[in-house]
Amino acid sequence: MYKIILLISFSFCLNLLFSQDKIESDSLKKSHTTLVKDSRIDKLNETYTSSYKLMGYRVQIYSGNSKQPAREARQRFSQLYRQTKAHESYEQPYFKVKVGDFKTKLDALKLKNDLSKHFPNCFIVESEIEFKE
Repeated sequence: MYKIILLISFSFCLNLLFSQDKIESDSLKKSHTTLVKDSRIDKLNETYTSSYKLMGYRVQIYSGNSKQPAREARQRFSQLYRQTKAHESYEQPYFKVKVGDFKTKLDALKLKNDLSKHFPNCFIVESEIEFKE
């Protein structure tokens, strides 16, 4: 009796192992699918990405009560680092210029060390950053 149960179990296991090798010709045929897309999905995606806020780090190079020195600091930075974006903001009563969009503090520290020659009072701040897809 034990041998019969063992033989049936063994044959069942072999059947399961070799059942995966069957290839049906229908599964290999390529089908053409037409995608129908609703424009509201794109609009919803734009709304979501515009409302999403990513926190990261920037380097603040200027903070003061006057608008003109803030613009001059931003212009001077833009001449030195054309690839890096500068952000000018007004947080009452200060005009601030923050540069860069970094996900990690280490990346911001690299820019800060390079900027300290031109802007000695710069420092790293946590800020909402723009992200690239």
